[in-house]
Amino acid sequence: MARRNDSDEEPRGNGFMIISAVIVLVVVLLGVFVVVTSDGSDGKSDGVASHASDSGAASSSGSADGNGGGTQSGAPAAGGCNPTDTDQKVPTTAPGDVTWSLVKTAALPRSKAAGPMVVNGLTASCYAHTPRGALLAAINTPYRVAMAAPDKAPVRKLVLPGAGRDKLEAQLSQVDVQAGELAQVAGFRVVSYTTQTAVVTLVNGSSSSHTLKASDITLQWSDSDWKVVARDDGSLTTPATPVSDLVGYIEFGGL
Repeated sequence: MARRNDSDEEPRGNGFMIISAVIVLVVVLLGVFVVVTSDGSDGKSDGVASHASDSGAASSSGSADGNGGGTQSGAPAAGGCNPTDTDQKVPTTAPGDVTWSLVKTAALPRSKAAGPMVVNGLTASCYAHTPRGALLAAINTPYRVAMAAPDKAPVRKLVLPGAGRDKLEAQLSQVDVQAGELAQVAGFRVVSYTTQTAVVTLVNGSSSSHTLKASDITLQWSDSDWKVVARDDGSLTTPATPVSDLVGYIEFGGL
């Protein structure tokens, strides 16, 4: 993460060596997704995004996509919005039809049945109207919003309109996220689900580096898709809570 400077012409180096005020801002907005824990060896943030997830629940069969654009390997082609998942049962195991692609520095899942069916740059949409569709949206949306900052296109497409989204848009103008600052998804739990609203707990980070954090994200079915509901302060998740392990969660990760 770094403070946005439109005059910058060259990519920044160690983007995680940043102004503390900006760290606080992005942690508030993106919570569990941002790695700010010192590893105790060189004063840098623990770049969990470069490490394999401890979950081992799914292997990465997608292709690396450094720009976050285009169609992910092994997934439905972009442009067609026809998810086939109709299962309304809350998942108790990791989805089995998922391919993972490295989008910038985050491994993100895509289901052939539950979506996202349409990917346009860092914007991914068209999820099944099911618990699995909500889960895939809960994982993809915050990462894509974070990596696109300060670009607001994913926010406007993927986050429910309202005061919370307006505040998020204004705050994202101040930062951009650098490589190594996003923790990988490690597990999940669907807290509640109706056909209109879903609450998902996501766990991100690494057991081996003791950086696991859990946070809740709320989604609402709106305009024929799952949209993340931004909180009043502009954040996409509840405040992150450290957890010691994945007991009680379903392991799910792509690295």
